Amino acid sequence: MELNLINDPVYKFDAQFPVYNFFFPSQINIDSQLDIKKILPNVNDGISSRALYFHFPFCETICSFCPFTRGMYKDKDEISRYVDCIIDEIKLKATMLDLRTVPIESIFFGGGTPSLLEYEHIMQIGEAIHAHFDLSKLREFCFEIEVKSINARKVEALKAIGVTHPRFGLQTFDQEWRENFDLTATIEDLENAARLLNANFDHVSFDVLYGMHGQSVEALKADLDKAIALGTKNIDIYPIDNVMTQAKLHKKIARKEYPITTAKEKFHMRLEVDQYMRSRGFMPHNGHGYVKAHVTEETVTDEYSFVYHEHVYGYSDKDILGFGVNAVSSVKGHVFTNCSGREQYIRSIHEGQIPCSISRHHSVMDLVKPLLLRLTYHGRVEKRHCNLDRLPLIFMQKFEELIEAGLIDQDDDFYFLTKPGWNWYTNMTYYLMPESEKDYIGQFIYSELDKPGKMLVVDEIMI
Repeated sequence: MELNLINDPVYKFDAQFPVYNFFFPSQINIDSQLDIKKILPNVNDGISSRALYFHFPFCETICSFCPFTRGMYKDKDEISRYVDCIIDEIKLKATMLDLRTVPIESIFFGGGTPSLLEYEHIMQIGEAIHAHFDLSKLREFCFEIEVKSINARKVEALKAIGVTHPRFGLQTFDQEWRENFDLTATIEDLENAARLLNANFDHVSFDVLYGMHGQSVEALKADLDKAIALGTKNIDIYPIDNVMTQAKLHKKIARKEYPITTAKEKFHMRLEVDQYMRSRGFMPHNGHGYVKAHVTEETVTDEYSFVYHEHVYGYSDKDILGFGVNAVSSVKGHVFTNCSGREQYIRSIHEGQIPCSISRHHSVMDLVKPLLLRLTYHGRVEKRHCNLDRLPLIFMQKFEELIEAGLIDQDDDFYFLTKPGWNWYTNMTYYLMPESEKDYIGQFIYSELDKPGKMLVVDEIMI
């Protein structure tokens, strides 16, 4: 996919990149000869902090917008088998790597639905994490929740293992779109969960989607009002990603003949979201996250940061280790991705093997991360962490083009996004990528759209 800078005061690119969250470097050069037992022992070198990700692919309901690895929940015994394997994976990696050398700053339990775990499951995994990792510098522990499966007993377990940031899926209050998304929780369920979590945690977050076909700005603002009324400190607000939503949602939308939300309309919704959230006492802290904070004219606030994403989209001395089905580990020089099949994962762990694909990338891919990812996603980077004298000339030429276009500004110590730059953060990330990465992501997008029943029209992308 080609994106071109254009000389327009509002629209800085001629297209809107249609995927909003992705790993970099991608797993392009998978090599079956690479051995995790030989690579892992060396990944601590030069790393100042680490994030941990744990994936739980269990769902009571498969939501039609969800792109993540998931599977239907059957019974408690199935989850118990999986939890045992997560703990065994921690122990296996501890035999290959000194897990306590690099301090952990963030932990994220994602899914699927981690809150389908029982009290004892949560406690078992928490005990294993505390036993094998250095948590002395832990700043954040996130745990994703499906509101029908949370209760006071599980909240006790979350607090006991150190969870600080519970997160739940909301998406929208609009009943028609909740049905389109196959969401089964009621509004009462959402309100009850928000009350329970707000009473026990300082930072509670949830997702809101916008830009669905046929959604008006008035309907979007009604969603935001109801979201704010839940009283949480954090709200993540995403434009819907119609590349990654499931074919059954595309088919449902086609049957209902909703008017298409164009790229321009979605862009202006983004502007409306930012203005509206600021007027309600919230500030952006990254490309899509808002936090209750002192409102200023700044592009993003410095009062709060999502620490997990400081590692996924951060400086080159921060990395991430993943555990569980389809979990990604992004370390210097390599990316590991665990297998996506639950039974294959369990069988391999029982055999003392970590079932993953491994790719190797050039060191420059790690060096460009502060400007390519950290800046575009978080809005600011310290120049002293940017390795400017070691970056490729073509990369720096593209970076200068973004400065000239008014998307990036600087002072003696920092590069930072201007407000127009914040509006186009995903485009800027893609624009700065090496051609090999662009080709890989482009092929991935086309492969998703080739799936039967999926459809993306030109007006959803072109400005």
